[in-house]
Amino acid sequence: MLGQLQRTAVFTVGIFIMAFGIAISVRANLGTSPIASFPTVLSFATPLSVGFYMVLLNLVFFLMQILVLRRKFPLVQLVQLPITLLFGVFTDLGMYLTSWLDPTSYFMQWVWTLVGVVLVALGVYVETQPRLWYIPGDGIVFTLTLVLQNISFGTVKMVFDWTLVIIAVIVSLVLLGGLDGVREGTVFAAFGVGIAIRIINAVHKRFGTKKS
Repeated sequence: MLGQLQRTAVFTVGIFIMAFGIAISVRANLGTSPIASFPTVLSFATPLSVGFYMVLLNLVFFLMQILVLRRKFPLVQLVQLPITLLFGVFTDLGMYLTSWLDPTSYFMQWVWTLVGVVLVALGVYVETQPRLWYIPGDGIVFTLTLVLQNISFGTVKMVFDWTLVIIAVIVSLVLLGGLDGVREGTVFAAFGVGIAIRIINAVHKRFGTKKS
């Protein structure tokens, strides 16, 4: 039981770090990671929060998994519903905790964008360590990979992310009349998160497995 509780705690810490990284990326105002780009644009265009739209988007991804898998959908993955709500709450909590963050130069925007990317990568890495569950945004990618057996997870993930970015760009141009919430930082995050995860993994394997 203690082991399960520890793994749940690690998973929860992971999604909090990831949500906090998203919040910092939003505050940097150079565009956030692909998964958060659409919710960020909608939050800029309406009075509702990033976390609220993150919940809605992940609920859509959850329903898509059910529609694709039908009776093969594992009931254990119903846990994605409370995870979705928790992730939305963490995102808005991150926005609250970073309300002071307002970079005044393009250089500082990039500094905070980099910090956000590293935190998102760290959160994803920590979240996946217990091998328990995943947020629906990852769940739909796993589901599509199972269905499209001849296409790798990495390819599906790349197409999925860039589809979200394209949608965010279109919505931003229509609702905001320009690119707000999805900019050059989004492109950087699309590549940078994966690179940062590989670096974190290498560092963890190099130093984390040493005996004290």
